[in-house]
Amino acid sequence: MIHKKNFSAGLVCLILFFPFHLLAQYTGTGSVSQGLATTTIANLYNCQNGRIASVGTIKAKDNTVWTMPAEVNFNNSVFPFASDLNNPCTGANYPNAAAALAALDGSDIITIDTSGEVFTAFVFADNYFEMYINGVAVGKDDVPYTQFNSNIVRFKVKKPFTIAILLVDWEEHLGLGSENSGGFQYHDGDGGLVAVFKNSKNEIIATTGNEWKAQTFYTSPVTDLTCPTEMGTKRLSKNCSTEDSNNGLSYYALHWEKPYNWMEASFDDSSWPAADTYTNATVGVNNKPAYTNFTDIFDAPDDDAEFIWSSNLILDNEVVVRYKVSPTTSIQEPEKSQSKMILFPNPARSSFILNFNDDHLIETIKKIRILDLKGTCVFETSQFTVPVFFGFLPTGIYFLKIEFEDHIEFEKLIIE
Repeated sequence: MIHKKNFSAGLVCLILFFPFHLLAQYTGTGSVSQGLATTTIANLYNCQNGRIASVGTIKAKDNTVWTMPAEVNFNNSVFPFASDLNNPCTGANYPNAAAALAALDGSDIITIDTSGEVFTAFVFADNYFEMYINGVAVGKDDVPYTQFNSNIVRFKVKKPFTIAILLVDWEEHLGLGSENSGGFQYHDGDGGLVAVFKNSKNEIIATTGNEWKAQTFYTSPVTDLTCPTEMGTKRLSKNCSTEDSNNGLSYYALHWEKPYNWMEASFDDSSWPAADTYTNATVGVNNKPAYTNFTDIFDAPDDDAEFIWSSNLILDNEVVVRYKVSPTTSIQEPEKSQSKMILFPNPARSSFILNFNDDHLIETIKKIRILDLKGTCVFETSQFTVPVFFGFLPTGIYFLKIEFEDHIEFEKLIIE
């Protein structure tokens, strides 16, 4: 987020005399590049008060060539543009989502299944997104960089279906993951996606949260190749610096190739990390009308969508997120708990106690929710207390949803 330079002789020397002893210290699976990419497209899109959305290529130390900041379909006429919810670049400034929808004539709906149902996605992406449903392209962001905008994507499909979205945090210094901001030439920008999906009855059937999967494919800037780590499929850069500077030409970048079928429903994402969630304040949207004008959608009190990204909101610049929408909007009987979680008393009246066979799990709890049988959240807390007090709820059967840092668990809860 926002908080063609020619190669100089010094930069040429930097590349010719690359410190390979530092490259030897990198133990990850990424392809390593260093320095600026070569600009191939000067600007994808012009917007008053917007930033230049250029594209380039860079050759890594293993001789692979990468597109910076990502290979996108912005100029692909076959890939449909998403409709405007709010867009300062085109002047679209609807007072609410209903007005934005009323402006559409139906030609925007992408048909995947002729006998399917029409679903509507409301999307705010920092900066750019491309959405697929069951592998079919249904909508791309119509502003690759800034100003900040939000979109509507409509498609006709049968449930269940799989959502797959490419996310790109754009950059002014191609290959260096940085932009001019705050008086610094090399400021590490951040990303973020929030999305809400509704059915033809205007009911929410999916929102972004850590039940989604998120995988990183481009990380930059990296100032020290010993700081990135990997744990299984997690590509971690939490130990890397995010400090601003005015001298970033020696920064590194890490690249990974996306699976050719990452957007297909058949792609197995079970080993991918869970998406990380971030607050509105962390992403920095509280002053952006493309978001704040539609908080009734994005921050719905009964089903609040969360901003998601990979584990590093700042340094990860190309991320793919995926989520499967179930055949029904009601909550299904959960699978057996992974961690031998004990919930008591059950039935409960106004509070319950959670015990785990692994005490460390308590430290990784991010959110506790109680859902009714329709999947509506009726209680939520980010604070783990003993006991957990939820107050008065009507008697009946509910599901307790425990969101940990790396997984989610459900338990049936009976309230008497």
